[in-house]
Amino acid sequence: MKKDSKVVVITGASSGIGLATATFLAKKGYKVYGISRREFFTPDFIHISQDVTDVEKMSQIFSDIQSREGHIDALVNNAGMGISGAVEYLKQEEVEKIFAVNTKAVIMLCSVIVKYLRRTKGKIINISSVAAPISIPFQSCYSATKASIEAFSLALSNELRSQKIKVCCVRPGDTKTGFTQNRLKTDVENEIYGDKITKSVKKMEKDEQNGKSPITVAKVVYKVLKRKNPPPNVTVGFGYKFLCLLAKLLPSRLVNFIVGKLY
Repeated sequence: MKKDSKVVVITGASSGIGLATATFLAKKGYKVYGISRREFFTPDFIHISQDVTDVEKMSQIFSDIQSREGHIDALVNNAGMGISGAVEYLKQEEVEKIFAVNTKAVIMLCSVIVKYLRRTKGKIINISSVAAPISIPFQSCYSATKASIEAFSLALSNELRSQKIKVCCVRPGDTKTGFTQNRLKTDVENEIYGDKITKSVKKMEKDEQNGKSPITVAKVVYKVLKRKNPPPNVTVGFGYKFLCLLAKLLPSRLVNFIVGKLY
């Protein structure tokens, strides 16, 4: 690895999209610092065990990386979680948890890393989802967190434009990772919804497990890092790009009706 390798920090780097992205970028010559809660070792990049919702400790990690490397060139906010089930059965602590990980942590990590990226005219890449522009029933909180990140990223992009810091959201579609097994599920045993929740979640899980490899997302992140002026949103895969385009062009009532029939 060259001494002048660009330094990239990736959250949620011990599995799935985060691991694939960290490994791929390391092989492309980037100096990668991967961060996730669980203990993890790989010869491909430097891993640090830390909960991304602990902003004070994350701020110290950024400071340590800056001191060690002399620069930070990009942050990839990938850490996330999912909750499936009807809104009616959500518990407050579950809602607080998913917004803490998927939204609040992203916002706060962006806020503390800006001073380092300003020096390198670096990039922030927030991993969103096709579930942001196309809201999925029985996955309402997940869709809400990802939609809020896209709104936040657009605003942040304008804030940082004069400082030459680029902000981009990458939208994966169905991707085969451990995210499916790790999704938190609310109670589905009830007489009101019948088997609607079960059928919807099973279809979602089947699509995910038949989805693209996480390396496809890693390659898109790499392309975004290489681009001088990346677009605000990049969707992974032609099929999902087409779906997101239709969601923009068709009436929202029609789009929501179709999604409701699918799920």
